[in-house]
Order: sequence, then structure tokens, then C-alpha cells
Amino acid sequence: MGKRGTSPEDEFLMEIVGEDYFDDSRGASRKNNSRKSKSIKKGGKKKRSGTGKSIGKSGKVIRKKGKKSRKFPSLKPWMKVTLGVAIFLLVAAAGLFGSFVYLRAEGEKNLKTNVEEMMADAEVEEEKKEGLFVNYKGKEYKYNEDVINFLCLGIDKTISIEDKVEDTRGQGNADVIMLVSVDLESGFIHILAIPRDTMVPVKVYDTAGTYLRSEECQITSQHTYGLTEEKGCELMVEAVSNLLYKVPIQRYCSINIQAVPLLNDAIGGVDVAVLETMQGDYGTYNQGDILHLDGNMALEYIRIRDHNVFGSAMLRLERQKQYLMSYFETAKQAIGGDLTIPVTIYQQLIDNKYMFPDIALADVTYLVPELLNISLTVEDMSMIPGEVVKPGEYTEYHVNDEQLKELVIQRFYEETM
Repeated sequence: MGKRGTSPEDEFLMEIVGEDYFDDSRGASRKNNSRKSKSIKKGGKKKRSGTGKSIGKSGKVIRKKGKKSRKFPSLKPWMKVTLGVAIFLLVAAAGLFGSFVYLRAEGEKNLKTNVEEMMADAEVEEEKKEGLFVNYKGKEYKYNEDVINFLCLGIDKTISIEDKVEDTRGQGNADVIMLVSVDLESGFIHILAIPRDTMVPVKVYDTAGTYLRSEECQITSQHTYGLTEEKGCELMVEAVSNLLYKVPIQRYCSINIQAVPLLNDAIGGVDVAVLETMQGDYGTYNQGDILHLDGNMALEYIRIRDHNVFGSAMLRLERQKQYLMSYFETAKQAIGGDLTIPVTIYQQLIDNKYMFPDIALADVTYLVPELLNISLTVEDMSMIPGEVVKPGEYTEYHVNDEQLKELVIQRFYEETM
């Protein structure tokens, strides 16, 4: 039973917001209205505007009959709970969707190539043109701004990715160097493997971080000259970009070898056909055998090599390319069934200090749905053209400059009309 003078609508509101709160708010409202009301003398009666009531000479209140209000049924306790939960879920869903849209938009904005900013020092044919242009064999080419490049580095460390390695200059060698390029317009992905022994101009720094000189050396060593992991990665980004004739690299990520078992097992393991016969700590790998790699076996498969065999680093690189391609397809299937996997992996890598990323959550949110629609084949993986030589104690990989130019034009540029 409602209070006297309370309409059905008021009773409904009291059910939702509470009787005390309702009375307080109504009281404040009546008080404000009474200040504004004016007494009007008419026909011997005093009529107070805005109340819908008349007061007779005797002082009794005369209620005026009005239209019947629509009656709202009161809610039972369980209905209140259900309504509250439903409203909460709707608000949460709207918030999550809004956050997802925002993060995707931010990720796209962050990752899309801004040639004017990133290539300010690059040589262009005409400064007035927007973008990066090059001439090759009498034709003009423009850099494809839909291509996003990620430099992925595998660091030879068994400790935290940010800790310095003893008996070295600091950050450890970059034994795995791969540039992953995603064309968001065409839906293609390309992985360019760079042998660790590729000879390039390496910037040499002393232990205080002071630049000393540049010398021709294996590109793997450039990472060791960083006083911090971030600096080591930045030096590698610059070295790889220079090697590829100033191709812009938007993001990088370095991972130490201890992360491989975690990455592998997070998607249920990876199947490979063994490329070469090897003896490892976890058994013998016979060429042609089909193996399901779990845990440390995955790490051993992509890391082991015989230092006494000429070109063993190149054979290992082939296994790394094979594993990466199989991992990509396996991960796509796993993530297709559970979109939270990338976030879980990302957080585990950070928590265990296995990874140093230049990739934000917004970038991941934008890329994951895009990558699910992209396929990866053998043709989409290539290696810097060149040859392995051993002029002295250490193996060197000498790049074929002309073939590399053609590869760069083919993968990163479009011919202008």
C-alpha cells in the first residue's frame, strides 16, 4: 500500500530508488516549487499555482479529479536483482566494446607508416611529394604505406631479458633476426630472415655508452653494444633498416631463449618434419620424422647446431623458418577458438621478464583480428640473398647487393604510374 497522495508512478520509483531517497528528493522539489508558487484569488477560493489542488474557505483541501495515470506494477526482489544484473552487463558490454574499438583505432593510427616523420633523413627524388620515392632501373617506385614492419629478435640469454650478460659487452647476441611485414590492404604477410653473421657496419660503443667508431662486423653483435635492452634493440632496428636501404621499421620485440617453451606450449605445441639428423639432449632427431614439439624440445630444435660443420648456422636458420611457419598456422587455429590467448601470452612474457616489447596493448588489439585472416606459405618466407664464407676463424655472410635491392623493391614498394 503506497503513501497517501503518492501516484502509481511514484510508487514504482520508490521501489527502484528507495523510499527515503524518494521522500527527500520530493521534499526538496516541493520546497523549491512552493517558493515559486503564487496565491491567486478567484471565486472566494485561494488557488495555489502548480499544485493541482484548491483550498476552500474552511481550510479543507479540495482535490481535483484528473486523468487516471497508467499504473506501473511494483517489482519483486528477484526482478530487481535481475534488472540490476542486466543493466550492469549492458553497461559493461558497451564499455568493453567501446574500449576495443578505441584500442583498435589507436593501434591502427600508431602502426600505420608515417613516411614524412620516419623517413625525414631518407633521400627522395622530389621533396614536395608525399611519401618515400626511389628510382630503380629507370622506373619510379613509392613505398607501400599499408605495410607494417616488426623486427623480431631472439636474444642469446638464459636470464632476464633486461639483465646484462656476464663476460660480454652487455646485452647478448641477437641470434635470431627476422623482419615480419604485414600488408593490411592486401592481407599478405612476409617474413624476411637475416642471418646472424650478415656483415654490416656496426656501431661500436665503450662501456660508458660513448660512440667510438663504425666497423664491418656480424650484425648479431650490434645488439651487444646497447647499455640497456632498449638501446640494444634500437641499434638493431637502425642496422636492419640501413641494410634494407632505409625501409622503416615501426615496432620491435626482443625475446630471450627461455620464452620459447612458454610460447610453444601456450598453443598446444607445434608439429614439424625434421629437416636434418641431429643429436640433442632430448633425443635423436632423424631427418624426415614427424615430431610434435613440446616444452624444451621446441627450444632445442630451433637452437641446436654443430659448430664444427661449415654453414651450420644457415641450417639452423632453415629450421627456425620452418618452426615459425608451423607455429603461425597452429596459433591461428588456437586463437580462433580463444581470442584471449595473445593477451595471456603477452602478460606471461612480461611477468617472467622474457620479453622486451615496443608493442602496446592497442597494437596487439588491432593486429590479432587482422592476422587471423592472413595465411603464411613457404613463398612468404625468404632470406637476405648472399653467400656464406669463412675467411678466418668466424663465419661471415656476404650480401648480394643487387639481388637485395630487387627484393626490397618487390616487397616494400609499388611502381608509380
